[in-house]
Amino acid sequence: MPHPLIRVGDVEVVPLCDGWAPLPLADEAPGHDVDWDAEREAFPWVFEGERHWRWHVHAFLLRTASWLVLVDTGIGHLGRPPFDVDGRIDAELAEAGADAEDVAHVIHTHLHADHAGGACRPDGEARFPNAVHHVHPADWTFFGHVEDPDDFNGWEAMLILEDAGMLDLSPEDREIVPGLRVVHAPGHTPGHRSAVLSDGVSTMLFTGDLLHLPIQVVHPEWESNHDEDPEEGAASRVALLGRARDERWGVAVSHFSRPFGGVLPSADGQRWGSA
Repeated sequence: MPHPLIRVGDVEVVPLCDGWAPLPLADEAPGHDVDWDAEREAFPWVFEGERHWRWHVHAFLLRTASWLVLVDTGIGHLGRPPFDVDGRIDAELAEAGADAEDVAHVIHTHLHADHAGGACRPDGEARFPNAVHHVHPADWTFFGHVEDPDDFNGWEAMLILEDAGMLDLSPEDREIVPGLRVVHAPGHTPGHRSAVLSDGVSTMLFTGDLLHLPIQVVHPEWESNHDEDPEEGAASRVALLGRARDERWGVAVSHFSRPFGGVLPSADGQRWGSA
């Protein structure tokens, strides 16, 4: 089945999906009374039964005639319960007609395994041998000090890339290729980044883990239990989703089963609108 690519100007944006796993709704929106029945009616594609939501794992291939860039790499071989998903990025790239050797840059929004795990193969070799991998140094430092071997992170893949001279730890918000910028959006992790692609009059925000469920678009100020610093994460979410609403950006979300949409104005603020 063809990938549902979207164009941002002359740039093709192709979602690459590892699959999904059910995660409990009870862990979402802590401290808030959410009408999940209303959410289920508005966004039936989000939910799995009465008690779970469908946590998808997406990376995004950005393609022009001149370059290939990835935003995140999927989970690779690091899936484990409850994040029980097998990496499919090789097959997904092949289906999209792309070659891993042609990827010039990989933007890691952060170093959790479901975003960075696909950077290396199970044998330890770099999956994208000609790519520069961009990681914010605050994540490099943070994940390097995680002592729990069961923590869900892609640190070992980053060490392999560092040894190979493939890692760029520049901290600045900056352009990676023409029209594609990284923007520090901390909170989920200290070095969490989003990416913003602009080409002509079109712009798309790649949220990373600013979002997990559409209710966070309505209430971006709510703290998330997925964030290392929930207050800082909410501030990043408010700022970037507000820009996406005001400037009419498209939005690409890593964990929505329908990854493309936008932040639409509503009578009482804003809401999620599917593409």
